[in-house]
Amino acid sequence: MNVTCFPKKEPNMMSHLQTLKLLLLLGVVLPDALAAQKFNVLVLDALNGKPQKEVTVGFFCEGQGQSTSGKVITDRTGIAEVPFQCGKNGRIEIDVSAHDWERNAYAKTECGEMGSMTLQEILSMGIISNPSGDGNIWCPTKVSRKLKPVPGQVTIFIKKPTWWQVHVAG
Repeated sequence: MNVTCFPKKEPNMMSHLQTLKLLLLLGVVLPDALAAQKFNVLVLDALNGKPQKEVTVGFFCEGQGQSTSGKVITDRTGIAEVPFQCGKNGRIEIDVSAHDWERNAYAKTECGEMGSMTLQEILSMGIISNPSGDGNIWCPTKVSRKLKPVPGQVTIFIKKPTWWQVHVAG
């Protein structure tokens, strides 16, 4: 019987360097891949289309309780970056209001109401809310009709409610 033995190969410096490179690459790329994906919410005044700064953007994952909810504030350009933590097929709901909404009945509030949406819908097409839709207060659509959806962005409109909306309809 003829048996051939292969000599044991000692690891060399190059294989150690390649392993180290791979580990470093995984250390840099993996946390980003595991982190929640994000999308933008742009808040505009429904009457004049101006970006709204310091507006509270509340969000929560449909059917997942408080663990996946939170609030972010829009910057001076009217944009807030919202993390999507609802899972691959999860749906997120967004609620927008001025920072003093709870203390001031005439503070700007969201027009219409948006339903829940998936990350795929937001990233692929972008979404523009319907300011005259059901829920919250009704707002004119003149500004919203001029806009085109931007992939990766949800555009929502707010305005000050009228006396009627605060005291009678609300």
